[in-house]
Amino acid sequence: MNKRNKIIITLLFFLTFVLIIGIYFFPDEEPMVVDRGNAISEKILPQQSHKSGADAGLKKESSPPISPAASAGTSAPAKAKASDSNPYVSYPETLIDLLGIDMDKLLAESETFKNTTIHVEWMDRIHDILKNLDPEKRAAIVKNHTALLYIKDKLNEAYLTGKIDHETFKKAIADLMKWHQKTYESILSRAEYEALFEIAPEQVDDTIDALIDQTPEYSFILNQDIPVEAVKEQVQGYKLEEVNTHFKKMVLDRDDIGKQINSGAMTLEQARAALNQSQQAFIAKCKEILTENEINTIFGSVTALETGSTQTEPPAVLGDSDETTLGFKIENPETSIEAVTEKIDKTKLEDIRFFYQERTAERDKLIEKLDAGEITPEAVENSSREMDAAFDDNCRSTLTDAEYQLIFGNSD
Repeated sequence: MNKRNKIIITLLFFLTFVLIIGIYFFPDEEPMVVDRGNAISEKILPQQSHKSGADAGLKKESSPPISPAASAGTSAPAKAKASDSNPYVSYPETLIDLLGIDMDKLLAESETFKNTTIHVEWMDRIHDILKNLDPEKRAAIVKNHTALLYIKDKLNEAYLTGKIDHETFKKAIADLMKWHQKTYESILSRAEYEALFEIAPEQVDDTIDALIDQTPEYSFILNQDIPVEAVKEQVQGYKLEEVNTHFKKMVLDRDDIGKQINSGAMTLEQARAALNQSQQAFIAKCKEILTENEINTIFGSVTALETGSTQTEPPAVLGDSDETTLGFKIENPETSIEAVTEKIDKTKLEDIRFFYQERTAERDKLIEKLDAGEITPEAVENSSREMDAAFDDNCRSTLTDAEYQLIFGNSD
């Protein structure tokens, strides 16, 4: 993957989480806080892409989902609805209509997404690269990005509850991505845009389409020894659809649990129990629907179904799976999540997660002060460097040299 695609993925990867997610936590793992912009961990990333339409004629027991032809519109980016207060703020009218979003609620509730990890980290990048950006444009980026997160949250809900089908969801994701990128074209100069994304604006649509085209319809398929099309041939379509319905129910449960953790309505102990209950319900449904041979075909083995992992080589860290699973990011590109959990004591991992989340919380406070005009971007940058140094010192004092290298590589 080239560098420019990595920049786009950094901003947009979370948007396709339902299509390319892994399966679920191991039964004995700690549940992590899942913010509203990234609702589930990515335990396994299926290697094969799915071709759409193979089971398009199948019907679910729930109410029929909206069809792509009826609701997703044309292949062009959704038409933007402009804001009266800031000329650089807009909203994707087609998607708002598709989802039946009330504009008053969008304007009020999108504010809550300012505290999500993905927004804070994206604004960190904005502040780092566009140091002299006009305050009105900076405010527009905040509004457009939080609107993006709010609309994606509603898209997730609509897809997971069966209100829209897979193709409509993919089309809507693409339109949402393209709308959001177009907002930057209206806000930034070409030089600023390319500095931020490391890609020319005219190349973005093709990059987004390529990402969406690679996303699988059945994210629960873990068996990487059999091509996806062969799985579809060996397991009846209605069974795959039924498993998919229960899988999406588990994803929706996790999303809801994550929101309750973030709001303080649920403790981690309660979340652990709820996540385990949801996971066990999914496993039980799979065993009820599928024969043992079909389980082996889809998951690789019964054990893989029960643990949510394949018995093959541990996958590399992809997307935000490390942060969601462990609570912190693995910076060593040669390390897998499994290697970290196998070789480092759980108590130490809890400490690293605590240090990481404390740093994130402090950065959140800085961003709030910056948005309020109480501090300058330079002050944010200086404080961030101090936080990074303190985080590094804490990690080095907690871990052995070998453990530190395993997580952070040769970071100085």
